[in-house]
Parts: sequence; structure tokens; C-alpha cells
Amino acid sequence: MLRMLRKYKVSLLVLALLAISLVWWNQSRGFDNTAMAGIPVYADVDESSVLESDSLSSKLEPSYSSYYAEQQKSGAADAADFDLRLPAAEYSAVSSEGTELLSDLGGKTEKVLAMNAEDSWVEYTFSVPSDGFYQMGMEYYNLPGKRSSIIRSLKVDGEYLFSQVKRMEFQRMWKESAEPWRDNQGNEFNPKREEVASWQYREFRDAEARTADPFRFHLSAGEHTLRLEAIREPAALSELRIVSPQTLPSYAEVKQEYAARGYQPVQDRIVKIQAETSSLRSDPTLKRIEDREPLTEPFDKDAIVLNSFGGVGWRTGGQWAEWNFEIPESGLYNIGIRFGQWFLNGIPVERRVMIDGEVPFQEMNALRFPYKAEWQVNKLGNEDGAYLFYLEQGRHTLRMEVQVSGVGPMIESVLNTTHKMSLLSREITQVTGTNPDPNGDWKLEQNIINLVPRLHLMARTLDDAVQAMYDFGVAEGSSELSTLYEARDRFLEMAADTTSIPARLQQFTDLQSSLGLWVNGLMKQSIVMDYIEVKSEDQAWPKDAAPWYTRAGTMSYDFLSSFTKDYSGIGNTYKDEKVLDVWISRGRDWAEIIKQMIDEDFTPNSGIKVNVNVIPTLPADQKQILLLANTAGLAPDVALGVEGEVPIDFAVRNSLVDLNDFADYKEVAGRFREGALIPYKYDNGDFALPENQNFSMLFYRKDIMEQLGIRDEDIPDTWQEVMDLIPVLQQNGMDFYYPHAANNTSLAINEFAPFLFQFGGDFYKNNGTQSGLDSPEALTAMKMWTGLFTNYKLQKQADFYNRFRSGEMPIGVADYSTYILLSTAAPELTGWWGMKPMPGIEQEDGRINRSTGGLAQTGIIFKDSDMKEESWEFLKWWTSADAQENFGSELESLLGVEARWNTANIEALKRLPWQQDDIDAILEQWDWFKEREVVLGGYYTTRYIANIWNEIVLNGKFPREAMEQGVREINKELNKKREEFGLKVPEASGAAGSGEGGQK
Repeated sequence: MLRMLRKYKVSLLVLALLAISLVWWNQSRGFDNTAMAGIPVYADVDESSVLESDSLSSKLEPSYSSYYAEQQKSGAADAADFDLRLPAAEYSAVSSEGTELLSDLGGKTEKVLAMNAEDSWVEYTFSVPSDGFYQMGMEYYNLPGKRSSIIRSLKVDGEYLFSQVKRMEFQRMWKESAEPWRDNQGNEFNPKREEVASWQYREFRDAEARTADPFRFHLSAGEHTLRLEAIREPAALSELRIVSPQTLPSYAEVKQEYAARGYQPVQDRIVKIQAETSSLRSDPTLKRIEDREPLTEPFDKDAIVLNSFGGVGWRTGGQWAEWNFEIPESGLYNIGIRFGQWFLNGIPVERRVMIDGEVPFQEMNALRFPYKAEWQVNKLGNEDGAYLFYLEQGRHTLRMEVQVSGVGPMIESVLNTTHKMSLLSREITQVTGTNPDPNGDWKLEQNIINLVPRLHLMARTLDDAVQAMYDFGVAEGSSELSTLYEARDRFLEMAADTTSIPARLQQFTDLQSSLGLWVNGLMKQSIVMDYIEVKSEDQAWPKDAAPWYTRAGTMSYDFLSSFTKDYSGIGNTYKDEKVLDVWISRGRDWAEIIKQMIDEDFTPNSGIKVNVNVIPTLPADQKQILLLANTAGLAPDVALGVEGEVPIDFAVRNSLVDLNDFADYKEVAGRFREGALIPYKYDNGDFALPENQNFSMLFYRKDIMEQLGIRDEDIPDTWQEVMDLIPVLQQNGMDFYYPHAANNTSLAINEFAPFLFQFGGDFYKNNGTQSGLDSPEALTAMKMWTGLFTNYKLQKQADFYNRFRSGEMPIGVADYSTYILLSTAAPELTGWWGMKPMPGIEQEDGRINRSTGGLAQTGIIFKDSDMKEESWEFLKWWTSADAQENFGSELESLLGVEARWNTANIEALKRLPWQQDDIDAILEQWDWFKEREVVLGGYYTTRYIANIWNEIVLNGKFPREAMEQGVREINKELNKKREEFGLKVPEASGAAGSGEGGQK
């Protein structure tokens, strides 16, 4: 027994040593701080010289930090004693459309200039007395629009001085429309946020808050012209200001001023401001959230209480929130904030703090909130103690704005590196091609200028960024820095052995993607706040977090309560009364918004009470649950979020209401594109309404196309133009992208559909009883589709998003999800990419047929419902333009642009906050929207479209032979399924499926 115990102890010791070794190895891997020791400094190499081959560098504006540094090198300094106000109505030139002069707006008696349309502009002429840096700003009034922030660009003497002035952001203001409301289970919900229209002044600043101070513009003595251009959203302009740069005093200077004025600390005073009671905020996404830490105020162990503010929604540069508070006695106060910052591992985040509209001293311009995995109290101060703030008796405001300036230089360094990687990647693929032989001798150092110095310089840039992050206050060993270490070491490895680079092209692309995601993550600087405390020095600071045993007790109580709570219901639930039962196959956040809209809008106006339940979102689980519920007689009245191919499965079983039974169906159907309703038709009936709608578009890199000499107006409109472009791309080491999901055969039908529809073909004939793929149009379409991969050698599988970012695939066809990815997760490409309708086939009348579909999700009514009329009223309300716009706005308010609702309602789509160029392109594509029929046995069409592609592209079979074989098999399955459901099988459905008949 003793021997066994000793063995057990030895085994434990070995395991412990192994675990420690693994932890050490993981932590130390790539974290060699001496890695750069032997790397040359390249003092004799001008870094810009390694980018001589980048013709784009001369066409793009520098970043603000590069512009400012260059001007300082030239000896520029701040101008002094200058303050110029330019009334908006006294312009020197203005666009003839989209602008108007208004009077008596927001309490202003003088005339102001409204810029209502995108691309409208106004110019002002002014003079400055001396060379130097000047700051600018404008007073503006938010006019009714699409709820997005206002975007303006600025040209000085006809030029954008730096890239950030092409997109300056001016926030709207929002407040809660009422107090939070509670459902009949006691849970608290956010009220709606409504816009506040008022005049605001804001300096011209970085929209992403990567610099702490307003922009400094270098102006020479004499006359200048400013042009302000409207990029997004209408707003009125009262005046422009051009002033000498203002320097904030330090706290030490402010403290001396306090002493000189005789200000004294107050005694025995505490003013507590609950963070969730914010009076104004810049963004409707900023809202109350729940926290279950026992010390968070207020706390309710039995229900959801929205007792804190911010969280993941309060993270983007420039977002601000404001609180009102009353000071009982004039004097000096401390300020503390109870907060949680567990979002960026080991990295502090920043906020700009303003009191009564002014930053009190320099240290408040970028106040740091350190990382910790639990609640903390930020005692606003430094190593010498808490700061003192002088506050007069009476009402005050405190505003906190997301600031990213502390990590701004590091973000810029990494973005510059990703740009250099993109250029270098293109140069490498020009030598090696996109699929190089890893064993070939490509002589990269001879073919690419300064290859090794460029790799070393990129590695040094990332190493410097790491050191700067540590200086900023990042905790040693933070996992957030592993991406930089990894990329740095890979650059060093490539420089040490350039022959390994061809085999590392995918790794190179992955690194670029990782660095882009790192930047995107670092720029999202979230905190959650419980309260702000303004107190006298003699009062104790509040506790930061509850003891571990208190938190453990709360967690245990929550765990035990979870066995008795009903989590399927959302909001108010009704029992023992006539109520409409709605099941929603979406996330809980989505369902909560819908339920709130129902309780605030639909139920009060219709008198129809609604219970909402959430069901799984995976198509297979969703279909199974609905089928089982229908079989058991437990189906809901209405189901939302139903996948587009499901309604016909229920319709053929006589389980759904034919919407033609309602007199106003045709009127309601007019809300959507006619082609969007095709999949929901069966036996002369219509069995669903589309909720949202996918769509494919042509995405392209403006910068790379310009490098290739392809202007924006020359981007391909037809497939013939695409085929003319492909050789040009491939000669430059790049490629065109057309989607092919090799591991998902169900998507092949969507990839083939555009070609089939654009040539005038269809998947089925004779009322969906036979395959239509035996037509000449189908054969022509198949030849063109497969020819892209056989004749033009497009890659059969590729990650378009990452290759688009790297520049390997600077143009291609992709769906709506790519738009969201590029908008939210590719900050380095902002302004460098565009979107147009997908290519098509030119018709005899000169029009280009761009037909394609985008099957998405639907709403259905079950036949067993005893509330059919009420269900129809609900479905009409839900698919209306007002409800869809409201839902889309609330969803984007909650989750950001990555959750933008791609509604199927045409009018609602126009109202959502798309940029005008983007919505114009989408609507042009929607003019050709056509979806395929969904028929019994249609899954065989999906399967055999994939098989036909494989036979032609992979096995070299002739297209006609592959098509004929596929049509025979498809027709067999269509007949089999019709027999199974007792439907008439068409006569003479022959080998090629050419029979007639097919009445259902």
C-alpha cells in the first residue's frame, strides 16, 4: 500500500512538472525579447524606398499621424491668438442640389445651411495671418435621417490633407423615451431610445479616436478655401470655427490655480450617480445592461435588473454618454467610478472625461481603466493621490467618451505593416503564381526589391509595437500580444530563409488576417459601469467587489433557480386566455426586440395578445421541432425565422394556411420583389412571406484595380468582361473569385442559379414536376459556370474574405455576409473597396440580365391555428415597412452594424442606414431578383448540380453527357416523391425528362 502511495505521489509530481513545462512553453513560445538583437537597423535604407514599386502610395493620402509628423519635421508650430468664426450662410460656393438655407432652426435666429443629400457640398474662403497649425470645428444640428451618425469630409484648397478627413464623424444625441419597463415576470427591459435634436459643437477629430487632440491643419499665411462634403446623413451647419490649437493644462497647474483662488475641500458629502441613468448618449446602442455581481446597484436575486451601463456596446472611438448631477455645496471633490474592464486581457482602456462640456485638465483627456477580471473602483488620480475637482453648487454634467489614443500609434504601425504585407504578397505571387511549387528555386531575392530588409523592417515595426504596448501599461504575458509576437517571428524566419516563402504564402495571408483582427479587437475598448461617486475627501471610497463567498452564494442561488425558470418565453407571457402563439427561430436578443415591439406597438393597436417562444436556429433542428409539434397538435399559430425551403415541406402536408385565403394578400405581397415569392408557391397557393433576403454582389479593391489601370466605371458588368479581366489578373499573380463550396453540396445550386436564370433557363418545367436542366439555356449556363474553373482555372476553393484583404483576389462575387465582414472586420481597407451589382448577360435590348436569388427566412401560419385572422394581422404587421425598419434599427442599435438587418421589404431596406452608393447598387441588383422553385424531391436537384460540376471540372466529362445523366436521376426522384404523396406523375418523363402534363 505504501509503495502504491509513493508511486501515486511520483506520478502526480511528474504530471505537475509536465503541466508547468507546457504552461511555460506556451507562454514563452514566440515571446523571445532578444529576437531582434541580431537584426540590422538599416540606417542607410530609407523605408519609403522599399515601397517604390507601390504605385498606389503616391495616390493615397497619408494618415494624420504621418502628416502631422512630416509637418513638424519641416518646422511647423502652433499658430497663436487666432479665432475665426465663419457663419454657415456666408459661403463662397455651394452645390445646387441637396442644400438649402433655413431660418429659426433649434432656436437660432440667423440663417443656417442644411446639407440634406449625400454628395452635397459647401465652400468657404478665409485668410490666416501666419504659417502654422490651426484647429477647426463646426456647430451642427442633426436633421431627421436614418439614425446613423453624420459623416462629413473636408478638403483644404481642393485636397484631402490626410486620410482621416475623408470620413469625420459627428454624433447624433439620444435619450431614453421612458423609464425601463418590466414584464409580468418581473424582468426589466430597456425603454426605446429616441433622438434629441439640438445644436452641438464638435472639433474636427479622428472618427476612431486614435488621437487624443483635435486635428491640427497646417496652413500657410494668406487665403484658403475649405470644402465640406456630405458623405452620410443630413445635418444643418451654423458656423465653422478656425482657431489656434488649445493646450490643456496639467493637473499640477490646475491644482496651483485652485490654491491661488482659495478653493477648499468640502466635508461630509457624497453624490452617487447610477450609471444606467445616463441622460444623453451618442448612440442608440448605448443602453442599460444586467450584472449579477451582488454589490452592483440595484440588485434583485429573482429577476433581471438593468443595473449597469455600457459593456460590449460602449466600445467604439467617439461614442459618449452623459450624466446629470446636483452638487449641494461649492468646493473641491474627489470622483470615483465603479467599473468592470474584463474585455481586453491585460490591456487598459481609455475614456475622455468632460465636466460641463470641458476637459478639466490634461490627465482627463485619456483616463485609463486597467484590466481586471472583476469589478474595480477607479479613484480618479495618480500616484500622489486622488485628483480634486472644483464644482460649484448646482447642476452639472459629466460626459465620458471612448478614447483609443493610448494605443493609436501601435494600431497605425500594425496597419502600415498589413499594407506592406499586402503589397509584398502581390509581388511574391507575381513571381511564383498563386499555387507555387514549394521546392522550386524562385530566386525571390533577385526578383523582389529589398526583400529581406522589408521583412526585417516589418518585424522591427511589430517588435516596437509590442514594447510600446508594455510602456502603455499592458500586463506582462498578456495573450493579446501573442499575434504580434507570432507575426514578428514568422517575418524573421522568412528573412532567414527566403526559399521557404513560397510554401508559406497561406501562412503569410493568415498572418495578415490575424493582424487585421488584432487591430479590430484592440479598437473595441469596452467597459461596464455601475455608478459614479462624487464625494468629499473625508468619505471612504466604496468597495470594489463583493467577497468570494457572497458571489458564490449568488451563483449557487442562480443555478438552483435555473431548474424552475422558463427560459423559452420572452417578455410578457399570458396564460388561460386567448393569445397568439409565435415561435421565433432566432437568437434571444433578436426575439427580445421583436417581443418589445409587439408589446409596445402591435398589441396596443390590435388588441391581440402574443406569447413569444424561442426555438433552435439550426435548420435541421428547427424543421424537426416544427414537424414534431405539428404532428402532436402543438404547433404555434405563427413561426418566424423559418428557413426558405421549409414552407413547401409543410404545404405539401396540408399543414399551412394558403395566404391567398386572405383578401389583401396581393397587396401585402407587393412589399417584396416578385421573384422573392417564387419558393413559397405550391399548387397555386402561397404559403409564406419572406422576412429577409440574401443577395450576391461584385466586390472589388479600388486600389488594386487602379494599379491595374482599371477605372471604377470599367469594373466588369458582364461575364464576358469578367473573362476578359481574368487573364490580366492572373498575369499579375492575382485571381477572380466565384464561390464554390466544395464541402457543402447544398450550396452548388445557388452558385449555378445566376448563370441559369441570366440565360433564360429554369430549374423545373411543367409546374415543377420535371427538371428543366435539359434545355439549351441550361446547357449553355452550365458550360459557362464550369468553364470558369476548367478554361480560366479559377480556384475551386478559397477564403475570399482573407484573399480579398491580402490582394490575391481583388475582385469577386460574394454575398451579403462579405459586406458585413469588410465593413466591420477589415479596418485597414476602409475606403479601398467598392460594391457593384454582380455581372450578367447582355440582352438583345442592351440591358444586362443580372438575375440571381438569395433564399433566406420566412414567416408562416399553421393550418391548425384557431386564430388565423389574428395570425395574418400579425404577419402583416411584422412584414410592414415600419415594423421592419424599426426592428432593423433596434437590432443595429443593440449589436452594431454587424447585425444589419437585410430585410426583404423593399421600402424598409431603403430606410435603413446604408450609404447611398451601397443601397443604389443593392437596389439595382434587386431589380433582377429571382429565386428558384422549391418542389417535392428538389433536394435531388441540389445534389446533382454538385455532381455535374464534379463530373465536368474534376473528371473531365463532357457537359452534355453530365447534364443528361443528372436530369434522368432528378426526374426519377421527382416522380418518386410525387407518388409518395399521392400526386399525379407526368407521363412520358423519359430519359431526358421531356414529358408533358404535370398537373398537381
